[in-house]
Parts: sequence; structure tokens; C-alpha cells
Amino acid sequence: MKPRIFLSSTYFDLKHVRERLERFIENYYFEPVLFESDNVVFEHNKPLDISCYNEVKLCHMMVLIIGGRYGSIISGENIEEKKQSYNSEYISITRKEFETAQKLNIPIFIFVEKNVYAEFHTYNKNKGFFDKENNFKFAHVDDVNVFKFINLIKGIAIKTFEKVEDIEGYLGNQIAGMLYLYLQQLQDNKEDEKILDSVSELKSISKRMNEMLVAVGKNVIQDNGFDDVLFKQNEILVEFFVDQFIDNIRFKNDYDITEPELKKVIQLCMNTILNPDFVLSLENKDFDFIWPKVDDKELEFKNQILEINKALQIENFNYYKTYSNYKKIAMIIKEDKRLEKLLREKLSRDLSLEITGLPF
Repeated sequence: MKPRIFLSSTYFDLKHVRERLERFIENYYFEPVLFESDNVVFEHNKPLDISCYNEVKLCHMMVLIIGGRYGSIISGENIEEKKQSYNSEYISITRKEFETAQKLNIPIFIFVEKNVYAEFHTYNKNKGFFDKENNFKFAHVDDVNVFKFINLIKGIAIKTFEKVEDIEGYLGNQIAGMLYLYLQQLQDNKEDEKILDSVSELKSISKRMNEMLVAVGKNVIQDNGFDDVLFKQNEILVEFFVDQFIDNIRFKNDYDITEPELKKVIQLCMNTILNPDFVLSLENKDFDFIWPKVDDKELEFKNQILEINKALQIENFNYYKTYSNYKKIAMIIKEDKRLEKLLREKLSRDLSLEITGLPF
């Protein structure tokens, strides 16, 4: 089976780049996935872009190319409402494809035209001016949302290019590097097997000890000792969840938030994230059912943050990862108010530190 590589970009301005890269990918005996090449399965009675997002989920890698055009708005949105002014932000199809791949941890190689990237730095240094000047025109970009999109992905490695050969050379080196790591891994397998056997054995012993504790613990440990042991185990899970959540959310640091706004943000996070009823309602559902529910929840959360103050922005947030982690502890939180109290206290402290840099 061939690795599938999804090529994401606007079409008309980068058509020649897409054609070249399609041939380049085929030369490596990989399968390039482009909507114009009829290898995206378009679903009946659904908007065309929905089929593209679903196809992304079936790929192993994405190549994202950003030029001077931002692209069409995603289906289900009203572009007249979203773009009343030049700097109104809306989500393009290309951006949605990127977000879909990012949520699934699909490796993404990002390339930005060199002239566009140069103007991006000019925009960032004069952001206040450009956001006020609705009629300002950039030489290489048709929409200021291109820069906002780049800001969204700037935490990932970005390569600039002037010609297609720049992209081909970089991708070729990366593919060669992946093959090298794979071959090296094969050589190290014997040593790894010994380590893995030891780790598996430790996990097996730990599991058996837990099972034994549950089976006979109440008869051996007197008074409330057994409950204390279980509580401490669950306490570790709660602390791990909070650490994972903080790792998956990043607020913009150049905004001085007021104390009432900080309390509102923390409360909103509590209501959104610590929602066992929502999480448990999705239990045992398939991925295609869960995905849009979680996606809507993330969008709702971001909009509610902006309602608190439009200057307060989230640079990065992955609700799907947060949901996946929280569902592992949702039941024990629902059943034990002490754990819920502990979770809220730790989350409040860590969120306050993440947003302001100061303890709450």
C-alpha cells in the first residue's frame, strides 16, 4: 500500500506548482491526493469541500503551500457576513484542510512564497496600522487573512520558496531522512525488543498488583486506607490531564487581561472542558459522529473567548486532544466530588499562569 500525500493550496494561482509536485510525488511511488486529479472521493449531496476534509483524514502526510491568495470560504458560512470589511477573518478551505490534518497529528510540510513571507513580516511589525487601514493593498497578497493564517501556523516549521525546485529539493531530503531513520530503526530493533520486553513486564506486574488490590484490598487495608490508595491513583490521573491541557492551549501574551476577564475566561474553560456529560454522551460513538461535535465545541469556545474581549486571542488550542484525554477521567470526576475540586483548583492555577504569567 502506498503512502498518500494530500496537496493543500489554493488552485488557480498555484496550479503549475500543484502539477509539478503531483509528478514529483508519483516519482517516489507515493500516491498524490489532489481534488483536480479525481482522487478525492466526492460524496453525494455534500458540499465539495467536505469531501476534501474527509479525504485528508485518510492520508499519511500533507504538503501545504501558501501563496498570495487566501481562498474560498468553507461551506456553511456566509461570505457577505464574514467579509464586511477588509480585515474580517473567515476560514478558507485551505485553512480548514490544514486544521483537519493538524488535529489528527498528520505530518505537515509547509511552504510559503518568499515575497508573501516578506510582506507577512511587514504586516506583523505594523499590525495596528494595517488592521485600521481597510483599504490598504499589499503587492503580493489579496487578503490580510493570508497573514493571519501564517500567524496561526507559525509554531510549525515553515520553508519559503521562489520556484518549485525549492519545494522538491526540501521534500526529497525529508523523504530520504525518513527512510534513513526507518533503516536505522531496523538495525536497533534487537536492543529495543529487550527494552520493550522489560517495559511490558513492568506494566503487566503493575496491572496485576492493581487488580489484586481491587480484589482483596478492602479485606486487607483497614478503615479508609483502601479508598485513600485509589484516590491517590486517581489524583495522578487528574494532574496528568491538567498538564496535557495546558500543553495544548496557548493564549496571546501581549494583552493585559483584567482580573474580572481572567475569572470569566477560567470559568469558561471550566464549563467547556470539565463537561463529563458531554464527553460521556459521545462514548462508544464512531469517529465520524464525534468529529463534528467536537469541532463545533472548539469553535463555540473560541467565539465565547472573543465575546469576553475581542483583543484576547487563542494562538493555539486543540479541543480534540483535550476531549480525548478528558474522556479517560470523565467518569471518576463525575463520581468523586473531591477529584472534581482538585481538578478545578489545579486547572485554575495553571490557566492563570498560562494567560498572565502570574499565579492566580
